[in-house]
Amino acid sequence: MSKHNFKDYLNEFLDYLKFTKNFSGNTITSYRTDLIQFGIFLSDFIEVDFNDCEFEFDIEFVDAKTLKAFIADIYSQNKIDIKKVSKYKKKSVARKISVLKAFFRFLKLKNYIKRNPASGLLFPKLPKPLPVNLTAPELETLLEEKGTINLRIFDKAILELFYGTGIRLSELINLKLNDVNFYNNTVKVFGKGSKERIVPFGKKAYTALKNYLEIREICDLKKSEYYFIDSKGNKLYPMKVQRIIKKDLALVTKVNKKSPHILRHSFATHLLDSGADIKSIQEMLGHSSLSTTQIYTHISLDKLKKAYKQSHPKA
Repeated sequence: MSKHNFKDYLNEFLDYLKFTKNFSGNTITSYRTDLIQFGIFLSDFIEVDFNDCEFEFDIEFVDAKTLKAFIADIYSQNKIDIKKVSKYKKKSVARKISVLKAFFRFLKLKNYIKRNPASGLLFPKLPKPLPVNLTAPELETLLEEKGTINLRIFDKAILELFYGTGIRLSELINLKLNDVNFYNNTVKVFGKGSKERIVPFGKKAYTALKNYLEIREICDLKKSEYYFIDSKGNKLYPMKVQRIIKKDLALVTKVNKKSPHILRHSFATHLLDSGADIKSIQEMLGHSSLSTTQIYTHISLDKLKKAYKQSHPKA
């Protein structure tokens, strides 16, 4: 099955991501966009019309040189000097390389190709900025019971859950009523790839979530199964939650990116600073690889070095 319509390859791969790998709709859309761009490049390369339904070719002709030519074409589209390319552009190229690797790995898995031409592609070097987090005093000021900041019950529940469990924005939005267990203070979360995990929460989150339940009934016009709903009974959408977090965090911090993810970073960093082991933090965050979680150890190490320099006479 060497001679094949490129769009058939593409559609079969996207179905694989959706039904076998359980990728999210947004991720699949991103993969589709990048591979269509690659398909257009290939059509120019072999001088055919990409929109022609007869765009058929021997996939084996796509070798490492072809893929490198595609990457070079991305860099050259805006006449960008590769040595001076922006961080954003590098991230975009890295994503496209990742998509190509996944696509050709799939073709090899299906025996559509004998060799994987993308296996040797190298990612552009990207700086690895450390996650930004709020300080414990900042969060204490924001969330304290009898403080100067009077948060809405709705906001308080969302903030306490984010900081108390480290869950992602998409996980909070999709949280259902029966996912919250008040008997053992845990939430059942469905993370990336529909992987389920159980995360504990503390007394403050317990109180905030209970208080929200008391007023939730007023808004529950549609008998929603989702835990957090808006005033019309609809499931929350990401932008609404992001606006709430940005508004509330602006009361206590001047960090540039005031997003739900900063609360996830704060959750992990403060746990590590307090002596929690990295493996437990990995499980609570839902990271598939420990290396992803280990970035938080760098934050704590930087703090240790700073404390050493400030305090040790021989520093």
